[in-house]
Amino acid sequence: MDLKELLNDHQLYHSSFQMDNFITVRAGETQYGQYKQTLRELFKRYRGLKELYVARELLQVDIEELEHKHSETDFEVRRKNINLAKHRMDLEDLERNISDTEREFKRFYAQADILKSQIGRLTPDKRDTLDQEMWTHKLKTMVAVDYITKGRIGENALTFIRSIPKEIRKPLLTEIKDQKALLEWFDNFDQPLPDIQIEANINVQKLLGQ
Repeated sequence: MDLKELLNDHQLYHSSFQMDNFITVRAGETQYGQYKQTLRELFKRYRGLKELYVARELLQVDIEELEHKHSETDFEVRRKNINLAKHRMDLEDLERNISDTEREFKRFYAQADILKSQIGRLTPDKRDTLDQEMWTHKLKTMVAVDYITKGRIGENALTFIRSIPKEIRKPLLTEIKDQKALLEWFDNFDQPLPDIQIEANINVQKLLGQ
């Protein structure tokens, strides 16, 4: 079988399933937490793509320069041809890198877009409230995992809980002392992402201002 056909089945980076469930949902948990996480991932791809686009343009300039370079000796001709072949292979790899990074960018952009439409405008007060809810949720999850894996609350969870304001800490401590209720909450909790719709004609370079 043709090597390129086999390599076409190799997907760089994360699948949509991984991005949705093992990155955004797992790290975010609450809707606001998911929104924060998907913005982190979106920003990483935003920076990465800008660098990749510049690298591609520079590589294309190098290729054009080599194609038009006049070589006098046999060694110069051979060296030019080797460099030209290398740059063309590098460009092929770079294009694939860009393609998969754009694919991830589109997924996280679609996640952020739908979550933003549900969360609405973030005022400072609203952000503080949602942030508090997110961290309370994460601490409850941390304690539940400790109960399941260790049979007791771990030092790390207690240290985090000890550092939050008293008016939040006291109700949380009351909740986590009821191990049975906490584990039932943990088992039944579900905060899936909304249905993700990616526009077929989305122009990533335009979004990045390229």
